[in-house]
Amino acid sequence: MNAGAHENEMKNVVEEVTYLDFTGKLNTIEKSNLQFGYRQSIFSKNAIGIIVEAKLKFKIGNKAQIEDKMKEYSAYRREKQPIAYPSAGSTFKRGEDYITAKLIDECGLKGYQIGGAKISDLHAGFVINIGEATAKEILELIEYTKQKVYEKFGKQLQLEIKIMGEE
Repeated sequence: MNAGAHENEMKNVVEEVTYLDFTGKLNTIEKSNLQFGYRQSIFSKNAIGIIVEAKLKFKIGNKAQIEDKMKEYSAYRREKQPIAYPSAGSTFKRGEDYITAKLIDECGLKGYQIGGAKISDLHAGFVINIGEATAKEILELIEYTKQKVYEKFGKQLQLEIKIMGEE
């Protein structure tokens, strides 16, 4: 899906991807044909197979500086994201002209829950599992959140996560 954070995305390091198609054949796609975009690639646009391998190319750098940057990013995540709870990561994509978590917060939804599914108190862009949430509860909370944001701001929230079984 071209995951990313801190001004970087997978498209910056992926050189090629090998996948198993639905006939059982292994195929390789070069970077130029992966159709990378914001939180998407050819694999999220089309059901062409299952990724089994990715060839990555990293920049050479100073080990101490890289370790410092990794520590900085880890500290940021601990401070800003609800990593203490199970989740699928950031639930909603950022908007082109708005910050999604800010809109959710302004709807008063931080901390709102349905069963064991909850909008994180720490970061409103995350739906977390606070205790045995069912898929139904998570999906209901996502839809409720999308509805409330649309009613208040007229913005259609898009999912960053992929719901399996949906077209």
